[in-house]
Amino acid sequence: MKSSGRTTSIARRIAWRFQWKALWRILWQTVALFCVCVIVWCVSAAQAADVPLKTGTEFYIQIADDSPNTVSDVVLADPGYALHLLRHGWENVYADDVIFRAGDAAVEMGGFLFWLGFCLECLTAARLLIWLLSCFGATGRIRRYLRPIDDIAQVTESISSRGFDESKFHSLEEAIDHLGGASPDEQLRVGDDDLAGLETAVNNLIARMHAGYRQQVRFVDDASHELRTPIAVIQGYADMLSRWGKTDEKVLNESIRAIQTEAEHMKTLVEQLLFLARGDAGRQELKLEDVDLSVLAREVWEESRMIDETHEYVLDAPAPVPVRADPALLKQAVRILADNARKYSPADTRITLRTGSDGVRGSLEVQDNGPGISREDAPHIFDRFYRADSARKSGAGGSGLGLAIARWIVSRHKGFIAVRSYEGVGTRMTVNLTLRQSQDGLTRIETARGK
Repeated sequence: MKSSGRTTSIARRIAWRFQWKALWRILWQTVALFCVCVIVWCVSAAQAADVPLKTGTEFYIQIADDSPNTVSDVVLADPGYALHLLRHGWENVYADDVIFRAGDAAVEMGGFLFWLGFCLECLTAARLLIWLLSCFGATGRIRRYLRPIDDIAQVTESISSRGFDESKFHSLEEAIDHLGGASPDEQLRVGDDDLAGLETAVNNLIARMHAGYRQQVRFVDDASHELRTPIAVIQGYADMLSRWGKTDEKVLNESIRAIQTEAEHMKTLVEQLLFLARGDAGRQELKLEDVDLSVLAREVWEESRMIDETHEYVLDAPAPVPVRADPALLKQAVRILADNARKYSPADTRITLRTGSDGVRGSLEVQDNGPGISREDAPHIFDRFYRADSARKSGAGGSGLGLAIARWIVSRHKGFIAVRSYEGVGTRMTVNLTLRQSQDGLTRIETARGK
């Protein structure tokens, strides 16, 4: 698309404004550089003459008294010297006639002024030549920079000048009306190039709506399936109580224990479902604080030792690992990982909590010596309600929501959970979070066995 004459005119005005500013900048920089060089030379000359730089010492520049057609002891800053130059002409004043007086010492400035003037003339001439050359292409460069804006303006004018075609919008309205929404693959089809962008946006919206609907249906189905089992157990024991529990104390005690267990399981499941529902709805807010992963690992380590005496718990926290996190939610995620390690690890095996950092990210590992995760199950362990066949066969309790909750918490902290597992060897799950600047230089290494 060609640039319009309006763009060329604007580019020319902008270019000349910048060029004149550049010219004035060259001039005042040359004057400033001359003054700075003279001042530096005078200070150096005074120091070389052993003249103390203190208040009361006279420092000035004058014209030598033996020069023809000059006035003796005329200071350059004196208006009388300017009048003398007007009367006698600049050609009668030579560089060799200028001297610098510092107290009783006099230093000739002729050689310095000659070379300073020569260097400044060469530098200024070179800068003026570069400035002159840049003037020729300035307008073209500015016009190239303005070309995208001019293209947008011309396209906008072209669109606004077109007539309003109501048939296009009627076609769009009819296509939307024919969308049934029953099929997940159903898309909007208009067949008009002018409405292609709108068509793509609507189809993407429909795809996201279907994905959200499928996720919601799957979530409800899974929750219903998980709740059906404890409800059936509670109902069965309640029926047994109504028949024989009134007279049989053994049946009574067994039924009470079973009902309590299943009720606790249902309570845990409902709490987990509510947590995920609040998270999906964006109502679960983070309260970020400065958290040390080593301190958090110690707390979970101490809790695990108290509630589980069948495993050896080891804490390896060699140094502070400072991060920004919600301490309650992050601790919940680590508890889930530690609880999983406890459930799936044989008795008298070791469970290790380890912290560390690589200078960019901090990590908290939970490592067990359990059965490991198979290659088929590994991609799905963070899916909601997913439980591997080995986990179901082992009889370990759980709803299949723990790891989903842990991943949600860590991802909200802009981190991730890395999993490394070998069948028959064990599993290591690592929470990785971005480090903050550590203010604590303490180190600690603690290892203990739960008794």
